[in-house]
Amino acid sequence: MTFTSTQNTLAPAAPAAERVHDEQVRSHLAAAVVCTLVCFAPTGVAAVVAAGNVRTRLALGDVDGARRASATARRLCWVSVSVTLGFLLVIVVGAAG
Repeated sequence: MTFTSTQNTLAPAAPAAERVHDEQVRSHLAAAVVCTLVCFAPTGVAAVVAAGNVRTRLALGDVDGARRASATARRLCWVSVSVTLGFLLVIVVGAAG
């Protein structure tokens, strides 16, 4: 019986000029956490996951993927706020009538 091992190597760090460009991608993590705690939780949790993917993708050098994850996190935060406002509207209209 023979065992072989492979060695995994990491890619070299991005140059400083590229890292400055990468820092412009916002993760929206704080907004996602607030949406999870205050607004509609299911979409808030999905927003937190998407916001967490931003930093991971930047670390891997995937700037386009980080931008997509950032846009997804922002969109899910807005969906969470919209659903919460819709529920509140239904409650207020239901209580008034």
